[in-house]
Amino acid sequence: MSAVAPFRLANSGYRTKLALPAGLLVAIFLLIISGNLAGNGVLGFTLNQSVFLNWNGSVLQLLTGWMASGLSPMLDLQTGLVLIYVMLATLAAAMSYRLLRGNDWPAWQALLVLGLIAGQGMMLLSITAATPEFLLVLALGILIPTCRRLEAIGDVQAIINYALTLPLLLLAGPALALLLPLLILMVPLREEEARQKPSVFAAMIIVAAIPVLIIMAGLAAMAARAGVDLQTMAAPFLEVFGSSSEPLIPSLLLLVLTAPVTLGLTLHLFVPDRRRKVLTTLFALLAPVYLAIGNTLFGWGFSAWLPAAAMLATSLGWLSATRVRSWLRLVVLALLGTGLVSSWALAWSWAAPAWQDGLLPIRLFSYQFG
Repeated sequence: MSAVAPFRLANSGYRTKLALPAGLLVAIFLLIISGNLAGNGVLGFTLNQSVFLNWNGSVLQLLTGWMASGLSPMLDLQTGLVLIYVMLATLAAAMSYRLLRGNDWPAWQALLVLGLIAGQGMMLLSITAATPEFLLVLALGILIPTCRRLEAIGDVQAIINYALTLPLLLLAGPALALLLPLLILMVPLREEEARQKPSVFAAMIIVAAIPVLIIMAGLAAMAARAGVDLQTMAAPFLEVFGSSSEPLIPSLLLLVLTAPVTLGLTLHLFVPDRRRKVLTTLFALLAPVYLAIGNTLFGWGFSAWLPAAAMLATSLGWLSATRVRSWLRLVVLALLGTGLVSSWALAWSWAAPAWQDGLLPIRLFSYQFG
């Protein structure tokens, strides 16, 4: 055993060293698509939808907008925003590759997972058009691995990592912030001792909630310093339960048709496996459905394709944190490929015409090919 251990450690290090090149490949692909949109003059078609015009409760959108404005001497606002989105997607891809390899995915399969998700139409639109939906998708994807570690191990480090990711949901806006009470309660409810002793239950609640409370206090202090009253800051959260008459079925149908990877996660629920973690898998499956229901019932104003993109993100987070059998990896790859084809075949039903028109001809900035 002692002779094998150093080899395993060295092999693990070698497998994860390619995380940065994998992320850069995704970045190159996204930059080519973005450059083509710019060359066809449609990069800025979503600017009028920007959060900079109206406060909707998403601090992440304000932060990305502020970062993009810092590039304004060299780039226009929309181009800077797209570059920041590409950077965030690159970091997420590199980390996902590292986690996939750590969970025994062969290099070619891990790269193929990233390529199939990055090339899926809805995910590509959310990044290259710098849509608000991408930040929600990103926050959910980051949360899933910490959820699984909490469920699988549940040690102090797992609880801390989980608690530190929860503020992302608050910063993403009211839609995901609504999940925080339930997610905070998950920490003590999974511990038998906490369920039996109120003092332990309360202590674990406090540990899980402290990062969120610190962020809330910081935002309130910043708003007061900037002369913004708390009522204005809280308005989007208080108005989250609006009313809408939009149908739910089209959004769910789009989710099923363009993100069939849900079948892979569902299959894992029913296949006997000692490593199976039911709660994390259910959350990865149900969070996008929650977004579909909330968006249609309460009029959150997100695109109908958001649940499908969210399913891709939660599935990638789940795959990055779950060691699955080799046959299931092949099933997942087939389902991701099917979803990619379906997303483009149904692009007429969900993609903005201006964005579709900007994909062809191939014209990177001012250089035309073909």
